[in-house]
Amino acid sequence: MTDMGGSAIAAQLDEMALKIMMVEPGDLSVVGELVVLIEELQEMPGIEGYPGLQRMGQALRDVICKIVMTELPDSAENYERIGQCISMMQEDYRKGGDDAAETGFVAIVKKIELESDEDEGSVSEIISQEGAVLARSTTISAPQGMKILESSPEEAMEFLQDVELLTGFVGETMEHLESIEVNVLELEDNPGDLEIVNKIFRPFHTIKGVAGFLNLKSIQRLAHSTENLLDDVRNGVHVMDAGVIDVVLKVGDFLKTMVDNLRVVLKEGPEQYKKYDISDYVAWVEAVQKGGGASGTAEEVAISVSSAPEVPVQPLVKQDIAPVFVASGGEAELLSAAAVKVVAPPKASVGDSIKVDVEKLDGLVNAVGELVIMQAMVRSNPRLATLSDPKLIKDFSQLSRITSELQKTAMSMRMVPIRQTFQKMIRLVRDLSKKTGKEVNLVMVGEETEIDRNMVDSIYDPLVHMMRNSVDHGVQIPGEREKLGKPRSGTVSLRAYQKGGYMVIEIEDDGQGLNTEKIRRKAIERGLIQEHDNSTAYELNNLIFLPGFSTADKITDVSGRGVGMDVVKKAVEKLRGKVEAISSPGKGSLFVIRLPLTLAIIDGIIVRVGSERYIIPTTAIQESLKPPRENYNTVQGKGETLMVRGAVLPIIRLYHLFNVEPTYTDPWDAIVVVVEYEGRQRAIMVDELLGKQEVVIKNLGGLSDIPGVAGGTILGDGRVGLILDLAGIVQSHSGHAAVEAKG
Repeated sequence: MTDMGGSAIAAQLDEMALKIMMVEPGDLSVVGELVVLIEELQEMPGIEGYPGLQRMGQALRDVICKIVMTELPDSAENYERIGQCISMMQEDYRKGGDDAAETGFVAIVKKIELESDEDEGSVSEIISQEGAVLARSTTISAPQGMKILESSPEEAMEFLQDVELLTGFVGETMEHLESIEVNVLELEDNPGDLEIVNKIFRPFHTIKGVAGFLNLKSIQRLAHSTENLLDDVRNGVHVMDAGVIDVVLKVGDFLKTMVDNLRVVLKEGPEQYKKYDISDYVAWVEAVQKGGGASGTAEEVAISVSSAPEVPVQPLVKQDIAPVFVASGGEAELLSAAAVKVVAPPKASVGDSIKVDVEKLDGLVNAVGELVIMQAMVRSNPRLATLSDPKLIKDFSQLSRITSELQKTAMSMRMVPIRQTFQKMIRLVRDLSKKTGKEVNLVMVGEETEIDRNMVDSIYDPLVHMMRNSVDHGVQIPGEREKLGKPRSGTVSLRAYQKGGYMVIEIEDDGQGLNTEKIRRKAIERGLIQEHDNSTAYELNNLIFLPGFSTADKITDVSGRGVGMDVVKKAVEKLRGKVEAISSPGKGSLFVIRLPLTLAIIDGIIVRVGSERYIIPTTAIQESLKPPRENYNTVQGKGETLMVRGAVLPIIRLYHLFNVEPTYTDPWDAIVVVVEYEGRQRAIMVDELLGKQEVVIKNLGGLSDIPGVAGGTILGDGRVGLILDLAGIVQSHSGHAAVEAKG
């Protein structure tokens, strides 16, 4: 089934799949975002054509709301099941309404509702099972989920009296909290380094002071209590042990949630203000502070990680870690689940900088884009070509040079180092190592590599999913690695670098690699390939990116949730990028993500089909040719094909997809552009190649849901050209071919 809103429905389901991957128990803010996505899905154009999808969406929303209202447990198991439900909704959509998918969906929902009321054990039982020792005088029961007190919009008005100062506080506090987390984790390599402790202490001191000035009492009190604990560490009263580390990380997570709520208030109004109950956190901080003197006994000092209050963490900081510090000879020694090695480039000189409002920056970039378009229009004016004034030609050449330089400068202002995204992976790998019982070294290279700031948030979720896969499915447990002659500790490398006009991100592990033979068997079962096909190992391994493809025997709470790697692929393609897998059985896997350096400009080939102009991204083009008639063939029920360099390629007629009148209808009269998509080639039939050009991408507004169209641009002659989206082109062509075959 193909409709105008079809691609939007698929994109919404993909967004839901990505969101469920990021949810952790207690993370109800992200759960709320998932509910919003489901509600938006129910109102999307074209959804009425999928009644089963509507029913499943409503049922899933009801279940999630019960979790939010504490009628059902806020547990990892339930989120795994919700992930499976979303996967079945995707399957239902792909098949145009699949009874089997809905039947499986209903079974999982019933399982959530029937099994979720089972007693999962008391906190004390869980603590006992994990072998934790609680100090008798400092036992703290863990609250279930976040606590929000009754509040009114009037309370928010007190700190909204100076909106500009509050806006600055929100931005700077988020930066402070990020630096706190990075510095806490850096203590692993430098235990006992007081300078690092000072780097953690000072941001808390700043947050406390400004929050007090703005009358943000809860933030001020929580930051102040944590500051006091860190002050004891600085003065040697308290050892920097596991209790302190856990306090700082979890308090930082909670402060992020509180500050993020202030950001929402600034955008949407005081009625969005939430008054959080910080009493459990303050009590926890004070208990750690009182229980951990150098003279205390082990029983007095020990505080279980499980006793920490449940933190309503943000999407970007998901999990709590517990590196273990033990006192030895008066110094602190750190034992951790994961060692993190960061390979940084030589330090460059840092110049002065100022903060610029994002909207102003976008306005500048758009204005420069308009200038570039106007210059191209002037240059292509036929009257200009008839002039022979040397000074005019020289002046115009100088103008072109300045405009080009201005464009490069404006685009560079959109670029930010990927460092912030990479550093979040340090904590992620630590948490996963502890959770899976594995020893993992994270090696990071290229943190200074710059990426379009609009890509930073979009690439985070796919990156997290792939890192989880590398740790959970790639790296083996220490005992198994030793049997294979490998070091006990596995290595996951995260690299970034620029190559040509691309930003390349690589995730590599030295684990077991992909099971190519298992992938092949699964592909044959699903009818993706035939038994006699001679597919290469590379082609087989990259089948893991197809929708719903999985070889996992079981779903884990680390990388499972029933969501496949196709979600990663779609998220990368949404950024006009590509992802591929390269694997050596028994030696490890390498995943490569290639992204354009910017989302504002695209390098493309302009083609003509009838009276229309289209732009095909050069990154996807293999070659162009005028094919001989004898290389053309038709296969009954499978459409038209063209033989190119020994390969049989499906032909895609653009004039069919966009309903335009072409100049040529026979492939041997037209021009064929060979493009690559999902590791396979297609032959796109056009009337003429008009040349190569860098074009400024423009949003099409309400036309953005047209399958096969990624955006538009204004060409030098003033005409509008559509930028092609190969994913949509191939999907639309497949649907069109299927209808023709059926007819």
